[in-house]
Amino acid sequence: MVLPVHAHLVRSETRPQLHTGMAEKDLQAVFAEVNRIWESAGIRFELVDVTEMHAIDVAPKRLFQRSRNWVKSALPVTALVVGALDVCVVREMGPNGFFYGEPVVVSETATSSKVRGGSENVVGRVLAHEFGHVLTLLHCKDRDGLMAPGLNGTRLKTDEIHAARQRAAALLLHGIP
Repeated sequence: MVLPVHAHLVRSETRPQLHTGMAEKDLQAVFAEVNRIWESAGIRFELVDVTEMHAIDVAPKRLFQRSRNWVKSALPVTALVVGALDVCVVREMGPNGFFYGEPVVVSETATSSKVRGGSENVVGRVLAHEFGHVLTLLHCKDRDGLMAPGLNGTRLKTDEIHAARQRAAALLLHGIP
């Protein structure tokens, strides 16, 4: 099962936290790790296109404002692509990544705690985790699990694979909202 992905490298002249230093070649390595992790589920995320996304010039983040809300407010929804999953890469933010409806957002400066057999490509693991949320998976407490927050585990349980495959099939059937 192949899910198309459109990646946006976020650029901002006024907010350095949003301005990613990643290039397309860096994303290729990230997606290689994502697909290595999801291979056990028979799901592949195909990087169809990479573009620059110029962030909206938003006010500086306020002290008690959630990073994900601030970042999402800076992303122009008109740049999102119909019929593909959208991924936006920013330089840094409070969480490593998030998905609360389109788009998936990941930080190029993501960090995680290591577990045995975990991923060495932190951004790839974070993106694989966020794709898990796209496919309806919830956080788990298994330290080596992909859906364990803040860790670098990559294991998918049988029930997670089943649920993810069902959701991936539905996304493909309905043209990926």
